[in-house]
Amino acid sequence: MTRLSFAPFLSVACIAAVAAVTLPGCGKPEYCAKKTEFSTAVTTLTNVSLTPPDPTVINADIANVQSAGTAMINAAQSDFPSQSTALENAVNDVVATGKTLSTTKELAATGVTLASQLLVLNSAWNSFKTATNDACS
Repeated sequence: MTRLSFAPFLSVACIAAVAAVTLPGCGKPEYCAKKTEFSTAVTTLTNVSLTPPDPTVINADIANVQSAGTAMINAAQSDFPSQSTALENAVNDVVATGKTLSTTKELAATGVTLASQLLVLNSAWNSFKTATNDACS
């Protein structure tokens, strides 16, 4: 191979190498994409109407928070272990309370507990967002 015919091969190889490094995820960690889904799920849950309370709707919203949260937390655990663990604990507490809700009467009795858990969830979520902002911007 002559020197002139070798140069285009190197150019193509260099472009392919750069593309292989930058294309997957466009340089952002997986949890960055999952933050939007989790944020939507948390917002939906925290804005649920409690008048009249509907355990079916609340449990569906809790299931969405759990699903979106698990995916995001698992993706971020190695980079942000303390924030991920705090958020995971908050999600688990809300899920556990949600499992006790099957009637409106039970919701009224555990409404205060659920409300305080949602405050903890929002706090943990805000800490997670703050910690991950630089990696996701």
